[in-house]
Amino acid sequence: MRPEDLKKIKQIFAAYYEIAEFSIPSLEQREFGVGNVKKIDARHLDFANLSAFRTYLCNNTPLFVSHSAAYYGFPGATPMQKKQWKGADLIFDLDIHAEGRYGAYPKLDEIKEDLQRLVNDFLLNDFGIKREHITTVFSGNRGYHVHVRDPAYIALGGDERRELVDYIMGQGLNYGDFFRFTDTSPKKLMGPVPEEGGYRGRLARKTIQVLENKPTRLSRLFSKKEKRDFFVGGIREGNWSKTSLKLNDLLSRLQAVAESLPVSSVNTDAGVTQDLSKLIRVPNSIHGETGLVAKIVKDVDSFQPLRDALLESPTEIKIKFLEDVPELAIKDETTGFRKGDVRELSQPVALFYILKGSAELYKN
Repeated sequence: MRPEDLKKIKQIFAAYYEIAEFSIPSLEQREFGVGNVKKIDARHLDFANLSAFRTYLCNNTPLFVSHSAAYYGFPGATPMQKKQWKGADLIFDLDIHAEGRYGAYPKLDEIKEDLQRLVNDFLLNDFGIKREHITTVFSGNRGYHVHVRDPAYIALGGDERRELVDYIMGQGLNYGDFFRFTDTSPKKLMGPVPEEGGYRGRLARKTIQVLENKPTRLSRLFSKKEKRDFFVGGIREGNWSKTSLKLNDLLSRLQAVAESLPVSSVNTDAGVTQDLSKLIRVPNSIHGETGLVAKIVKDVDSFQPLRDALLESPTEIKIKFLEDVPELAIKDETTGFRKGDVRELSQPVALFYILKGSAELYKN
């Protein structure tokens, strides 16, 4: 990036940081890291209060700023052992991966189902975490971070945190253990009911959902409403035998349903959750690769990153494209550009393309 472009970008960042709202619990106990070339070029920074943190951002204006999941007695101390670890938030990192520089953005909605399942099925229901202890944050780029600040989980070590991720991702899950054949004649297949907790209840509820929305996914038999309703009624009673399908055949067909239960269709980064000294992007800071805000998300369903995470500005900036850019729905407009195009775009959109390396400020 040209020096004059970087200077302009940092001016925009600094203006945002002068008024940005930050909510960082126990800020004075956090280690901070900042970066310009990399996401973290320097760490072991600490700040006594929000005012000192804001002053640093306005005066130095890094492209990236992160804080520790951990709480320390001496967050600025080195080496790590001298920081005196006190505990750490439980952090989950869900990212979507795709080919090309812009491939992930049209797919960001795909991550929402996993995100909702992580929060609702696992954190709230299985782990009993209260909603007020959970904060969902758009990462500023290709996914979401979930911060859990439940006192019951703060002191967990790395191994325990890894076990939580393994459970969420269904590592070692054998759905066949949820079923048993009776000794009666004819034998019956008894299994979970929808009201149960954990994976057992999820399997029952998901199977009913599949039967209601895509009945032939399990068998063409279920295209007939009476056969479908009869089987669903059996599931609700815990009797999975109410079908003319061979029971062993039914179990094998349920494998695809079972595989959809864990949070696994996107990358749930176990390393992030397990790392007790991990630095995570500061909520409401700007991501230096996109110019998008790592925004705290209240309503995941309605949140659209390329609309709702843009910086607010009435200013327009003229930029020149250095490469072809595919069509992308950004700020409620679908646009594509060709190498050499000169366009006057709103400041946040222009910022996005400059930081992605696809454009530069236009010089007359």
